[in-house]
Amino acid sequence: MTSTNGEWEGECRASIGSIRIRWRVPHSILFVSQALSGMAFVVWMELAWATADSPVDTTKAIIWGIAVVGAAALATTTTSAEALELMLGTRDLINDWIKKRHKAAEARGAERGAQQSLSRARDWYNRQQAAREKGEPFNEPPPWDDK
Repeated sequence: MTSTNGEWEGECRASIGSIRIRWRVPHSILFVSQALSGMAFVVWMELAWATADSPVDTTKAIIWGIAVVGAAALATTTTSAEALELMLGTRDLINDWIKKRHKAAEARGAERGAQQSLSRARDWYNRQQAAREKGEPFNEPPPWDDK
């Protein structure tokens, strides 16, 4: 990935699960919002619907529910951050491909222009030589003379 000034970012990720600095705040906000809402739901569900259980069973169910919700929130948050990184990386690859094609087209255009220029100069020279052989005056300016 490149930064806005076109240079490689200095920050490398230690693993696929680590989050770049630019994504840490949104990642944390998304994780906390998912985890807290999920945990609140688990607690509410256990207290509202599992009234026949003993307090120990309800506490165990809440702890397990919170663990599952925390793991799910971490998985979905990390997946969304990785999906965004993948989309940005794909965008960069496509932009690089487009730039290479554009540069190649410019180079072909410059080469074609040079060939046309050479062809015009060759035609002018042939007309000049033909006029000399016939002894006629030749006043046509050369094609490289922009006057």
